Amino acid sequence: MGIEKEHNNRYGLWFFAASVAVVSWQCYVVALDTQLGGVGRMLHEWHVAAISLANALLLLSPYWLLPRRWRWLLWIPLTLLALWCLMQTCYCRAYYDLMPWKSLTMTENVNSTLVSSTIALLRWQDLLIAVPLLLLVVLGLLKRHDKGSDRAYKPFVLSLLACLVMGAAGYVNGEGNYERRFMYNFSNRDYFAQNGLLPYCAFSLHEAIFNRHTVTDEERAMASDFLANDCPHYTDNPYCATPGRNLVLIIVESLHTWPIGMEVDGREVTPVLNRLVAGDSVIYAPHVLFQTSHGHSSDAHFIYNTGLLPLRDGVVSVNYGDTRYPSLAAALDGYDCRMVVCDDKGYWNQAVTSRSYGFDTLYCRDHLTASGALQRHAGVDDAALTDYASSLLPQLRCPFFLEMVTMTMHTPYTDGKVRPSWITASDTLNAEARGYLNCVNVTDSCIGAFIKDLRSSGLMDSTIVAIVSDHTQIYLNRIEGRSDYEFVPNDWGIPMIVVGSDTTLRYDDVIGQVDVFPTLLDVMGANAYPWKGLGYSILRYPVKSAVQPRNMTVIGDSTSLTPHQFKAWDVSRILIYDRFVTPVMR
Repeated sequence: MGIEKEHNNRYGLWFFAASVAVVSWQCYVVALDTQLGGVGRMLHEWHVAAISLANALLLLSPYWLLPRRWRWLLWIPLTLLALWCLMQTCYCRAYYDLMPWKSLTMTENVNSTLVSSTIALLRWQDLLIAVPLLLLVVLGLLKRHDKGSDRAYKPFVLSLLACLVMGAAGYVNGEGNYERRFMYNFSNRDYFAQNGLLPYCAFSLHEAIFNRHTVTDEERAMASDFLANDCPHYTDNPYCATPGRNLVLIIVESLHTWPIGMEVDGREVTPVLNRLVAGDSVIYAPHVLFQTSHGHSSDAHFIYNTGLLPLRDGVVSVNYGDTRYPSLAAALDGYDCRMVVCDDKGYWNQAVTSRSYGFDTLYCRDHLTASGALQRHAGVDDAALTDYASSLLPQLRCPFFLEMVTMTMHTPYTDGKVRPSWITASDTLNAEARGYLNCVNVTDSCIGAFIKDLRSSGLMDSTIVAIVSDHTQIYLNRIEGRSDYEFVPNDWGIPMIVVGSDTTLRYDDVIGQVDVFPTLLDVMGANAYPWKGLGYSILRYPVKSAVQPRNMTVIGDSTSLTPHQFKAWDVSRILIYDRFVTPVMR
């Protein structure tokens, strides 16, 4: 019995040490991959390695408090943590930050599209997270069945512990100002890299559970002052000769500007959009900066519909979706306002936000299915969307506001998602680019079919068609083999195309998504509405820059508007938290 007890004690020590090594390694890889520049920085970030080790030791220390027969329970946090690490690296590739804890409750967004998109985000380097746990399982089984000496494992354990202790020495290089470091969250990934897993979890859970984001009187006064003195208050409509026209707003999933005008093997990728941007009575802004955050597509819908900027630490549509926001639909007083989307009404809380944005009716995937549109178009979302939207035209009371949200260009771009074409057969691009551009071509043709139906119904001449994108997807520099150090606006820009306006304009300076709202108010002649949003109409102001939320940097050329563009993020946050109660909008 004494020999067996000694063996079990050695096994427990070995298993604990190996588990600590696995957890600290996984957290280190997440910090490297999401914040510190990748695994190539591994030998340069000893401070973060030491923090990862310290957090792993604290996290797993309850192991020694468990009776021996219950120590198998340690596999539960080990498995959950591995899954969490994999999830966070994938999430950061799409959203440029770690997932907030509140987002874990968004079960309505879990569907086949999310699963397939997540799988598409996986990379070979993610094996650095998964394989150590699998090795621990194998080695644990081998050790459990070994009743002899454990000397063969001693070099492994000792060398592993030695490496981790060396990493701990780097802790002395940690930053000072600990109050600010632990109590303020610059970004989730930055907080995780600086402080480790346990402080990050504690801070995030506290934010999710206890922080109700109350607005102080000082903040409310600052926001009111900004709205009164820094926001436009014009009421004239010099850019709209024909008020009362219909508005069709098409928010296209993942549309970049660079495919517009592009040819593959001598054929146009976007023949419909090419004709639109080359025509008269068209406003075309090719360098719109996406300003979405954790809400991703829903943030874009929020910006375009309300003229506000999204939260940098949460999802507006889920956490604050039931607020009655000032909106484009509200500005179009008396309009028949309807929204058509491709996905379920619960996705991004759309059943709630559509009402918050002032829409009378929401049509979702259930309607596309019941009408037979999805079946008629072999499950191609955008073809079913535009077909169904066309069927609504005879029902709409003029003037109307019809918003359409596409889906076909959502990742992944796998074989069989849409019909193959000359693009998928081309050998001039990589597989991801071929898949993306093929989806762009399909969506372009769907938009063309809808515009054709608008013309045949006699509505085109009395309708403004605005086409915008929700966010970026594949940067052109990566397709052309250029590094991020050679990044230019043509690589990341998303377009704004407004067809049927009383102005012909190509606006080549950088603007933000938040500038679309006031521009559309100008185009529609809806400036009697007191809320102009937190952006600027490009028909009135020399907008040449925008602030992106990832690290709050200016993109474009700084002008006198730039300080206001920075401040607008804080004001928008206050207005959202305060449920938009301000003297201006009461």
